Amino acid sequence: MNHFIYLNYYLGNETNYSKSTIKAYRSDLRQMKNSCVGWSVKSLQAYFDQLIQHYKPATAMRRYHALMALGNELVRAKRIKINPMKQVRPIVHQHVQQREHHPLEEAIQAIRQINHPTYRLFFELISQTGLRFTEARLLSIEDIQFTTFTLLVRHGKGRRLRTVPLGEKLAHKLQAFLGGRTSGLVFRSTRGQAINEQQARDTLRKQSLATRGRPLHPHDLRVSFATYLYQTGDCRLLEIQRLLGHGSSRTTEGYILSQETKLQHIINALSA
Repeated sequence: MNHFIYLNYYLGNETNYSKSTIKAYRSDLRQMKNSCVGWSVKSLQAYFDQLIQHYKPATAMRRYHALMALGNELVRAKRIKINPMKQVRPIVHQHVQQREHHPLEEAIQAIRQINHPTYRLFFELISQTGLRFTEARLLSIEDIQFTTFTLLVRHGKGRRLRTVPLGEKLAHKLQAFLGGRTSGLVFRSTRGQAINEQQARDTLRKQSLATRGRPLHPHDLRVSFATYLYQTGDCRLLEIQRLLGHGSSRTTEGYILSQETKLQHIINALSA
């Protein structure tokens, strides 16, 4: 079994990634194979040198991080000794982040108007803990400590475990929602399985469009959570990095958005 076949098998059985992430990783593998790229530093470096000449920076960076993760899996599975991606020059795109800002308080108010009780509490949890969609979807009741108001995140990226604080009122809502259940998934369908990923995303998008006139996505809640902690909570970047489960502070820095895109206004004034 060659590396490509193994990695496709691995992605087919991996539960820590969302469906969209698995689809993207498989696409990256196909592109790599079609370009006759091998798992060597020389081959990978040449591949990315060509990639940055023909693709958008976001595409090149996403593929870089995807192959880094897959290379780590090959090392974990003892198929290779060292991940060659760690010796490939990193792709850096210097730009000013001007994504649309969603104030956290407004986002939470929109979430609280969701009629479906499971999806309502699910997104309340994400917005108030910064969990990734998959982390919240696979959260087990056993991993919530109601006495200390904390929860253990087992399904983070890179197999990183972390413990995050839980607001007291949110903890009480979770206890009432569980209704005495002490084991299994916190958020489950009527059949006892994990909630439907697409239905949950659609519910958040539709409610935010109806309430605020613009769509909200689960990832927006993580960004808003990080921005709120930094700007309003005066938290240090390292604290936010640990709460979000990021391996690098660079990633966390990209989550901190300005409340207003002041730079664009300044540039517009210069060109007037």
